[in-house]
Amino acid sequence: MTGAEPLWRQRRRQDWAAARRDAFDLCVIGGGISGAGIAWQASTHGLRTLLVEARDWAGGTSSRSSKLVHGGLRYLPHGEVRLVREVGRERELLEKLWPHLVVPLPFLIPVYRGRGMPLWLLGAGVWFYDRLTGVPQKHRRRMLGADAFREVAGFVQAVDLQGGVSYYEAVTDDARLVYTVVQAARAAGAVALSRVRAAGLTLTPRGGRVTLEDVESGEPCEVRVRAAVNAAGPWAGELDPAGRRLALARGCHLVFPREKLPIDHAIALPSPGGGNTFAVPRGSVTYVGTTDIPFVGDPALPDTPDEDVRYLLRVVRKAFPAADLSARDLLGVYSGVRPLVAGKAGRETRGLSRRRSIEVRRDGLVSVRGGKLTGFRSMAADTLRLLRRRGVRAVGRPAPAAATPPAQPPSATPLAERYHVPSCAAAELIARHGPLAEDVLRYAASRPAGLEPVVAGAKLLWGEVDWAVEREEVFELSDLLVRRTGLLWFGGLREPEEVLRPVAERIASRLGWNGDEIERQVAACRRQSHLDRLAELRSLPLEAAAAERSRAT
Repeated sequence: MTGAEPLWRQRRRQDWAAARRDAFDLCVIGGGISGAGIAWQASTHGLRTLLVEARDWAGGTSSRSSKLVHGGLRYLPHGEVRLVREVGRERELLEKLWPHLVVPLPFLIPVYRGRGMPLWLLGAGVWFYDRLTGVPQKHRRRMLGADAFREVAGFVQAVDLQGGVSYYEAVTDDARLVYTVVQAARAAGAVALSRVRAAGLTLTPRGGRVTLEDVESGEPCEVRVRAAVNAAGPWAGELDPAGRRLALARGCHLVFPREKLPIDHAIALPSPGGGNTFAVPRGSVTYVGTTDIPFVGDPALPDTPDEDVRYLLRVVRKAFPAADLSARDLLGVYSGVRPLVAGKAGRETRGLSRRRSIEVRRDGLVSVRGGKLTGFRSMAADTLRLLRRRGVRAVGRPAPAAATPPAQPPSATPLAERYHVPSCAAAELIARHGPLAEDVLRYAASRPAGLEPVVAGAKLLWGEVDWAVEREEVFELSDLLVRRTGLLWFGGLREPEEVLRPVAERIASRLGWNGDEIERQVAACRRQSHLDRLAELRSLPLEAAAAERSRAT
């Protein structure tokens, strides 16, 4: 790549100048799915909106989830009917808005004799769930006997299997979804800046100022605002320490080769203590998660303890004994931190509600906490209703029209034939870029070796690397390989570390990196993607002390 400045840096300078110059109706602090959704909805409704994120877009919880856009069937037994209905309807809306990113997938729940809920009761619950969440007729639940279940679920544990239920949820690429929502907010008029920290707030109920700091340069900026929203996820308490207390929960996930765990449906895995564990297919891999353990530490880089990994290995080995999985089969491991609204002292995070909390501080700061990935748009709508009640609404200009669904993504086969790339690579491009997939391929075709994979067998093309560096705010190597493409976790590479240095060297001149900076970027990306940890975990024995087992379950 040439040393010319990427287009996104030019836009960032313009946005920083706008932040220094303009007054805003709303400043949203936090660039995960909650903050991105609020900025998108606020801009769509005519508010002059500034969105700031101290790290990368989706740099925390929103890139480390279980990637499920679901209505929360498991919340029904707890009586959370309203939450289930809301997020079920939101799932349907997101499938229409971004069909390449929010994709329906059949889920299977096995029922074993003498364990858990009876088959008839589970079937009745899923029947109610489908109607509560407005599931289309073609995706409504099917009851399966033992033989039928084994036929669709491959080599699931057969001993004492009575049958199960098939129903539909959806899966997503969470980091790409956040980035897409940020882009939708920009299209509606928002100014959005990553690597910009909210260093201070001086607010009254009638407005005030937010002090910002450019994390790259250290340059400060004071922004005039009519209102501010704290959507900082696990960091929300830093801006609003007197607000509702958060309970942080760590969720660990393991990634295996698809050929070792060849499933075409997501499957709920029977777990000790009623844990919420799924095996989910994604391209050439199958990932398994999650744990739900109280967390203390840095939410930007949550740990992946031995006990969590052992627990998930035991669950998946028991569910699929013929697969004979071990830690040696791991292709990736990652953990995310859920910011839950705290309940009674001592209550396990697994039992806490996923409901959201929206509070207004005396000086007017609005803090949003909790919630679910699936319900981000409705949480944004609730936040806007609260702001309107407090007099924050579009003044002196008409509200923009509501965002319309983008054009439908192209089909992989003709795209692959037109540009002479493998159909799997075209499909990956469509899954990430949707209607822009052909634009990316056209750009890739103009780049040196742009239509070739970064390493043999990878579904990431050199031209997509160049596109991301040119247009998608790649400050660091991990922005590209963890969040924009997911290659290091979901690329199906046996040795994902092999791509680090070649990609870093490809993009170094464009981002102004010298040899020392390349080394620093490679080391930081190893940490962000847990590659150093992966090497340790591959030699992890399955045996664990009783104390370790109880912590993970």
